[in-house]
Amino acid sequence: MINKTCLAGFAAAVVAGTAQAGFSFNAPGGQTLLVTGYLREHMAVNLQDHPEAQANGQRLDGKGEISMLRSTFRLEAKADAKFAQFVGVYRFDREHETGYLDDINDTITAGNAIHGPATPRHNWMDDIEGDQMREWYTTFRVGDRVRATLGKQQVVWGETDFFRAMDIIHGYDLRWRSFLETENEELRKPLILANVEIDVPELNGSLQLIYRPGWDKAKELGNSIDIRGGRWAGGSTKGIDFIPLLPYNDDNGRADTDEANYGFRWSSEAWGWGYTLNYWRGLNVDPVANSFFVPWGSAPQANGSPLQLGELLFPKVETFGATASGYLESLDSVIRLEAAFTPDKPYNVGTDFGLPVGGGATLWVPGLGGIVEKNTLVSMIGIDKQIKGLNEVLGTSQFPLLSLQLFDTWLTNFKESDDIVEVLGYGAPRREHTTYLTALFGLEYKHSTIKPSLAGVFDTGNGDFALIPALDLVYGNHWRIHTDMDLFFAHHQKNVKNFGGILANEDTFSGSAEDNTHLLGTFANNSQFNLRVTYQF
Repeated sequence: MINKTCLAGFAAAVVAGTAQAGFSFNAPGGQTLLVTGYLREHMAVNLQDHPEAQANGQRLDGKGEISMLRSTFRLEAKADAKFAQFVGVYRFDREHETGYLDDINDTITAGNAIHGPATPRHNWMDDIEGDQMREWYTTFRVGDRVRATLGKQQVVWGETDFFRAMDIIHGYDLRWRSFLETENEELRKPLILANVEIDVPELNGSLQLIYRPGWDKAKELGNSIDIRGGRWAGGSTKGIDFIPLLPYNDDNGRADTDEANYGFRWSSEAWGWGYTLNYWRGLNVDPVANSFFVPWGSAPQANGSPLQLGELLFPKVETFGATASGYLESLDSVIRLEAAFTPDKPYNVGTDFGLPVGGGATLWVPGLGGIVEKNTLVSMIGIDKQIKGLNEVLGTSQFPLLSLQLFDTWLTNFKESDDIVEVLGYGAPRREHTTYLTALFGLEYKHSTIKPSLAGVFDTGNGDFALIPALDLVYGNHWRIHTDMDLFFAHHQKNVKNFGGILANEDTFSGSAEDNTHLLGTFANNSQFNLRVTYQF
């Protein structure tokens, strides 16, 4: 682990050299090389105490403590050899283990001791730092109509913000910053793909073909969520490592990460609107639990832990989708539409599933009652409107922008008796329609160098919501400062207690599994202040 002094020295050395490191080179034959990148310092401070217990039995608390001190160095090289372009993106991340993170890690280590000697000890910090060649690919043309991009890359589909309908080719790494990072490309996990685009001018469109040969490492597939008890672990689970209980299985017949995936997108225009038709056959980006007690197909693979309850899978699914966007003169706004249909999508069931542990006590593990498959339609309607005239009132240099989005997930063959859980490990039942309203209001001052904004996410089903006031500052060509507060208001959340020296949810060993924690409720007690300073070159 690099300590704080080393990080400061590393940062100073890189800043001293980046003014010369960012450069372009032009060869006599017309070839070019462009090198860009940034050095970034990231800091977050807890705005709320956390109710979980530490390894010593005392409350974790943590209000006012630093939860993140993160240094990132990113370098991107683009070479144009005339016949082809070559791109490489490298990123180096290091974190200082603050006192708050040290308390969490000590609790995780102490908790792992109960899983038995076969369970390897895990340092949560290893999950959130490292160095990687994030992208490396080449792009070239074949004739006048075909452009191919081969290698590790990101392919973005869809029109949505916050929640995703068709942006399902890649998973996201949500362990160090959850879904709150400003740029999705920093969280999206690149994959080795063949990406071919064919222009079809006769139909005023283009056809994109995507093929993943299955060469990626298993950890690069699906969403990586914090289930090891770190700073972005779900409400009431900080300090609890669930991997010994539910390890990932990458070789299940219904969830093989080595199997090839493929899809296509047709893009065109009609009546002044741009539209796409999409198909993707790949892995579900969110994991489901295959329970020992009610297995889904083959029984889970045992990992040697006496407390293993099952395994986590990224099941194979196929999704059909469509998007559209265009200007609606009557509203003087841009309208965005998106829909994605996934037949037989798997969900965990058992909102009150429990296991007797002796002495009349029951261990409640919502979601381990099996898996049910449901036809799922995800849809979104969004509107982006510049509020003309308000710029004169507020003194902005541009028209203020209001962006609204209604995002709905509909289980079309829903039955309440299926007892589907909304979030694995929490007892809230999934609704037939899970609907969120998101909003973003943005302002720009001083020729777009000062940009305050306010974003919000509202769960229309139970009233949970999040507010994110933010401010972006631009200083010259190099310096960028972003600051925000992530404020969570959850009406329903799990409480925790220390049960016989073992960290437990309040309802874990009680006589009832009553729990109404929905998605936004898992962020309870996680409000924080975030500051990000970037030197780009």
